[in-house]
Amino acid sequence: MVPNVASTGRVNELTFFDAEGAPKKGAVSARDSPSPQLPESPIMTKTNTAQSLVASSISEHTDTLIQQTEACQSSQMNRDPLRVLNLEADPGDHELIRRHAVSTGLSVNFIRVANRAEYEAALKRGDIDLILADHCIPGYDGIAALESAQSLRPGVPYIIVSDSAGDDQAAECIRRGASDFVHKDRLERLPAAIARATQKPGGRQPSLEAGEEFREIAENIRDVFWVCEAGTGRALYVSPAYEAIWGKQPDALISEQSVWPEAVVEEDREAVLKARGKLDAGAPYQVEYRIQRPDKSVRWIEERGFPVPAKGGGRSARTVGVAADITERKLMEADRLQRQKAELVGKLAAGIAHDFNNLLTIISGNVLMLLDKGSLPPEVSEALKAVFTASRQATDLVRQLLLFRRRRSLTLEVIDLNTEIDLIAGELRLLLGETIVVEIQPSPDSPRVSADVGMLEQLLTNLAINARDAMARSGRLTIAVGLRPCGGERAREQRSARVEDYACLTVRDTGCGIPAPILPRIFEPFFTTKEEGRGTGLGLAIGQDIVKRHDGWIEVETEVGVGTEFRIYLPLTRSETTTSSLPDQRPVPRTGKATVLLVEDESGVREFAATVLQQDGYRLLQAKSADSALEVWRRHSARVDLLLADVVLPGDFSGLQLSTKLQAEKPALKVILTTTGYGNAAIAQQSADGASHFVLLKPYTPRSLLRAVHDVLAR
Repeated sequence: MVPNVASTGRVNELTFFDAEGAPKKGAVSARDSPSPQLPESPIMTKTNTAQSLVASSISEHTDTLIQQTEACQSSQMNRDPLRVLNLEADPGDHELIRRHAVSTGLSVNFIRVANRAEYEAALKRGDIDLILADHCIPGYDGIAALESAQSLRPGVPYIIVSDSAGDDQAAECIRRGASDFVHKDRLERLPAAIARATQKPGGRQPSLEAGEEFREIAENIRDVFWVCEAGTGRALYVSPAYEAIWGKQPDALISEQSVWPEAVVEEDREAVLKARGKLDAGAPYQVEYRIQRPDKSVRWIEERGFPVPAKGGGRSARTVGVAADITERKLMEADRLQRQKAELVGKLAAGIAHDFNNLLTIISGNVLMLLDKGSLPPEVSEALKAVFTASRQATDLVRQLLLFRRRRSLTLEVIDLNTEIDLIAGELRLLLGETIVVEIQPSPDSPRVSADVGMLEQLLTNLAINARDAMARSGRLTIAVGLRPCGGERAREQRSARVEDYACLTVRDTGCGIPAPILPRIFEPFFTTKEEGRGTGLGLAIGQDIVKRHDGWIEVETEVGVGTEFRIYLPLTRSETTTSSLPDQRPVPRTGKATVLLVEDESGVREFAATVLQQDGYRLLQAKSADSALEVWRRHSARVDLLLADVVLPGDFSGLQLSTKLQAEKPALKVILTTTGYGNAAIAQQSADGASHFVLLKPYTPRSLLRAVHDVLAR
């Protein structure tokens, strides 16, 4: 009988046909075969259907399968193992034949001979229970080999195992006394052929066709199907998929009389033992566990086991089951969980960032207003500078939080890398402590790049913290600035031809290095080798994201016990104008004749902005929501020259929607939107007409606020 499997992308139905082509009664079908109910998922649907089908087939044909093994073993009487002479010139074919011969759990001792002389010498020595012979050996005819066996070892079963014998030749050999013929392309038939050939006259003959039906199912599905002895758990049969999943030969498991399941990681053994304990009560079980392969890799397994009722009732003699590799599913679930965690943290960060930046605007803004007054006692001035430095560090922290949801837009400035790295180095020395030497190596070319300074600081800080943790007590951190003409091969592969040269930032430490097995994973979100509480696993992931957003890339080179070197490549800019990350010290022209409608729901920010603008001579109209702003607008619209509004406002209108409505009534109205995280491009995408608006990022300083108002009014 030949199984018919629908080829529709999943195993929907499997039916066995008899010799006349009619469906066999009791055919196994995925629609009517019982199986334990499991939660459905797109990943599991195909696997569960196949498992249910084969689990039923295992229960139906287990006795037949075991009978085959017992029939083979009974022919040996008191001789163990079965002594097989294999006439085979090809060592690879011999190994395949050996594997299939022992797949029933039969203990076999193989003797391989490759030519006529070795073959006939082995026949003369005797001690042979079975002959498996290729039909075409160089210099030796298959018929002659059969005749030699009949002459020297009459009565020993002789099976032809060949891919060179045609139907006529095989039929002639069987007519002359060969026991059977197995084509090398159908070696799955070999165990049944051995069972027939070694069956003792008068002994019981198992249903070999049923066994072959089961084998055809088991050996063509990627899950492992097993049969175990009840009570002891000793494996009696394991399907060939065991080798692909466990990384070991099935026959080794059988010959060593190992207990199923094998190679379970220590942490999961208790759960497996508890699940398999259900078999003693005559109940099926389902369990997930991990195994460790010989190559030390770990796989996730989902297993379902079933007791096989003994004939005539009584305690089960055997158990059967299905073991599936669900590693891919587990990885996808873990990846989905990580994305959900990042999304949740991102949502939390976005909410915190808005309120946090409002507080930072009040703190840093008022500090700078005090510092601008001058004539402060030195100790007061230093204390205020420390407060401002702390607020700037807090601003950088907010930037990092906003990267979770990529809401933080780039604020690009043309910077001299030598100057910027020198400024950042001071903060890094404080961060790393006195035991780590920070060395800066500037470039004589003074490369200029277009970069977000805050993100660049964050990138280098993340790398520096990792370097500090890799240098247990002391060491050296070197940051070098250089050039890579034309970006090398990497740039030609990934970047447009218009970008010719790249700046290279090299961050090198003298730490412990990164082991090769984990190197491919260092940029994965939440992946960390640090002890709990010392790392989030986000530093390098965020760093790589920052570099990608600057159209660059990162390379890493490491050696265990020597250190690690990260190379960051950023495209050079053609602009000759550079900006500095230091506060803008340019004087802002005093205009002070315009009327500004200030809309801000946070009272502290509103009072700070109003004070700055009024001190510079501007006339102020204030509102704490879009609704109250509309009331002010109805009375004073003719006077208002500029709308200064937060994007996020309470009520039904956002700052962006408010500006759109007011500009529709008064096209000449100038607009500045203040926000956390959004840039001009993001605001333009949200506006109904796609128009660009001037965006002032929080936290802003008195000087940046006045500069923005002056520049917008001057347009």
